[in-house]
Amino acid sequence: MSQSLDSINIVWSTIWVGVVSEIWNHWNLIIFKRGVADVSEVFAMVQVKVWSWISAKSRSASFSYSDWCLEPSTCMRMVP
Repeated sequence: MSQSLDSINIVWSTIWVGVVSEIWNHWNLIIFKRGVADVSEVFAMVQVKVWSWISAKSRSASFSYSDWCLEPSTCMRMVP
């Protein structure tokens, strides 16, 4: 089963937006609420955010959050 270039671009674009928005949110937390930089928290939040966006946008992409965390490249190939 081949995946279209459009669906690959959508997944990578979603990941990019998720990373940038979570870095922005974390930066605001540090600046305005005296938070502490935590790369692992940013990474975890990106995983949750991107998984939820992809799951909501593509109902046929039926993989669990744990599958997304353990095998993201496999899950990315499942997005139509």
